[in-house]
Amino acid sequence: MTKCAFITGGSRNIGQGIAITLAKHGYDVAITYASGIEGAKETQAQVEALGRRCFIYEAHLDNPEEPEQVITQAYKDMGRLDVLVANAGRERRGSVLTFTAEDYDFLYANSLRNYFLCVGAASRIMVRDKIPGSIIMITSVRAEVAHPDDFCYGGIKAAMERACKSMALDLSEFNIRVNCVAPGAIWPPNRHVQDTPFIRESIPLHRVGTPTDCGEAVAFLAGEQGSYITGTTLLVDGGLALPGLLERHEATEWKTEQWSKARYDKAMGMLEGAEK
Repeated sequence: MTKCAFITGGSRNIGQGIAITLAKHGYDVAITYASGIEGAKETQAQVEALGRRCFIYEAHLDNPEEPEQVITQAYKDMGRLDVLVANAGRERRGSVLTFTAEDYDFLYANSLRNYFLCVGAASRIMVRDKIPGSIIMITSVRAEVAHPDDFCYGGIKAAMERACKSMALDLSEFNIRVNCVAPGAIWPPNRHVQDTPFIRESIPLHRVGTPTDCGEAVAFLAGEQGSYITGTTLLVDGGLALPGLLERHEATEWKTEQWSKARYDKAMGMLEGAEK
């Protein structure tokens, strides 16, 4: 029986690589996209060229009703659900000095709540159907290593990895495994970014990762080879997060007078507005 996987954000970069790689491993897939159907159509074409089915859905997962709705529809279309890959999220960077309530709400809805709602919806189907499923959340190397202007997004990804451990315990009695994949610097093959100081100095393997690298990690965790793994995070980062490493290229860009002054001026403007 063909296994079926649902991937959020499967129209580009990491999500697209995961969908195509799972198809290579024999899965039928369903994917979501938030805007621009062209990328989703490209994923669909590549999956179907491999002889597998691919269903595509427009979904805005920051809407709290949509995760369950789209997963339910994908289940009906595919006929079963063996794997969930919660990948779709959005980034917003900024200092704690200048973050607003709107910034917090944006990241919460787009990069945390939608993941948890997807996990809940998919796991309920797996439990009901007695499927020994695999749930994988895509986090980030930023959950492991601190970056400037990244306290909230990086903190959310770290929270997701901690939540994964409890989810794994909650679902273990139903033989459902929950893990995370934490990508580092991942670029599509058509992005020529290999020969930069960031790559040469900051990544021990001296190259960026590809969406296929992430896809193979997901396929490993979802398949029989990973059947005794749950509640953990697999880093796909070329060694970027190894202890003692410093993103020197990025550091030279943010540790500047202009960087500090811009944040100071914005913070003081917010303070002045609050005191009026």
